[in-house]
Amino acid sequence: MDARIDRRRFLVGAGAVALALPGRTSGARAAGDRHAAPPIRGAVIKRGSPGFPEAAHVYNERFDGVLPALVARPLDAADVRTAVRWGIANGVPLRARSGGHSYAGYSTREGGMVVDLRNLRGVRVDGRARTATVGAGSQLIDVYTALAGHGLTVPAGSCPSVGIAGHALGGGMGLAAREWGLTTDNVLELHIVTADGRLRAVSAASDPDLYWALRGGGGGNFGVVTSFKLRVHQVPQSVAAFFVSWPWAGAADALAAWQGWAPHATSRLTSVFHLTAGAGTTAVNVSGQYIGPSSDLPGLLAPLTAVAGASVSAADHGYLEAQLIFAGCASISRAACHTVGTRPGGTLARESFRAKSDYLSAPLPTVARDALVNAVEARAALPGSGAVLFDSYSGAIKRVPPHATAFVHRDALCCVQYLSYSGGAAWLSSTARTMRPYVSGGAYVNYTDPELVHWQHAYYGANYRRLLRIRREVDPYHYFSFPQAI
Repeated sequence: MDARIDRRRFLVGAGAVALALPGRTSGARAAGDRHAAPPIRGAVIKRGSPGFPEAAHVYNERFDGVLPALVARPLDAADVRTAVRWGIANGVPLRARSGGHSYAGYSTREGGMVVDLRNLRGVRVDGRARTATVGAGSQLIDVYTALAGHGLTVPAGSCPSVGIAGHALGGGMGLAAREWGLTTDNVLELHIVTADGRLRAVSAASDPDLYWALRGGGGGNFGVVTSFKLRVHQVPQSVAAFFVSWPWAGAADALAAWQGWAPHATSRLTSVFHLTAGAGTTAVNVSGQYIGPSSDLPGLLAPLTAVAGASVSAADHGYLEAQLIFAGCASISRAACHTVGTRPGGTLARESFRAKSDYLSAPLPTVARDALVNAVEARAALPGSGAVLFDSYSGAIKRVPPHATAFVHRDALCCVQYLSYSGGAAWLSSTARTMRPYVSGGAYVNYTDPELVHWQHAYYGANYRRLLRIRREVDPYHYFSFPQAI
């Protein structure tokens, strides 16, 4: 018997018919059939059912017109396995969704099935082992809150409703990364449902190749991750949150000072440089977190405050309080600190935006800094708003060799993100094109850019060849596919 057919039959049980490969006509009929649905215990919301638009929509409003045939909400890993097996058996394309923040809308698919992991959000702490087991549907604010009750944390981002799965699988940059690494550097084990219908426990000991690939290989590749075991870190009683701003006339000088300072500062300090524009106004500032007392900051921030017009605001906060400040949730409840529709009581608005990213391997010269400042000034004259953000790297990020995990951008000084809200697509492309002579050619997979031509190199560099080999072994028929899938 053909081994491939035998394997595909196994996925739906003994005596089942051979499975249809994704994209076959039979799959289209299954996805469109009003009565077809995976036999899971969790809810299945079909197109046309009450509440479907809210269930189908992702964070970015630009993708509101991309509607799956159904949204499945599994209750546990067994449900996820059932949904994957059903999707493969019926040729129904599948996309997994943790928080729905994919910049390119890859957490939904027209006419397919979305496996919405929102019910897989438990956080279980082992204080003695300094680990936490986190459900793949947990949002970052929920992880921070649960760990804070034990005096612990995991380094991760500041957007509160981002899902842990996509964030960790693509890297996971945040304001503690220079001290404790990226989120993916703290992943010890994962559970994942792969295209053969198995629920696998993946670690350095049990499956070293797949473990390597899942730490930086990006969400949506290889299967549906259901949980993570993470290394967690003891937090001090307080950390310092700080903000430095300058008059716009000093923007280029401020950027020069920041890029010469931020990658070389103590690893306990992580910062983000902001150039922002909207409604005819511009602003330049730095936000950051120091794992230590604010009394240390005058000396640490001296290279920034030496730039004319610098204004500093800094204070000590409990660790969770600081994360709420950076999340923009300091004045609202924890329940409200979720995107509308993703959790009961969530009040944070969805947004419409586009983005691109670059990496710097050397500081920007004067001509590049001036061009960037001019570009942000030009954005202020257009409808909507825009920003250019620089995330400081080095520290613990650089201590991991580029080939030790799938995340390859270990030697970068910083990551540059270009954002445009409510329009400005031409501005976004023009600004990135202007910067091209001064950047490394890399891009951050979590800032997914569907317009990238050579995305394989930009996201993964020399690691792509190994990633492709592993994907072909784990998912030989490429069921887990999307426009920039490995």
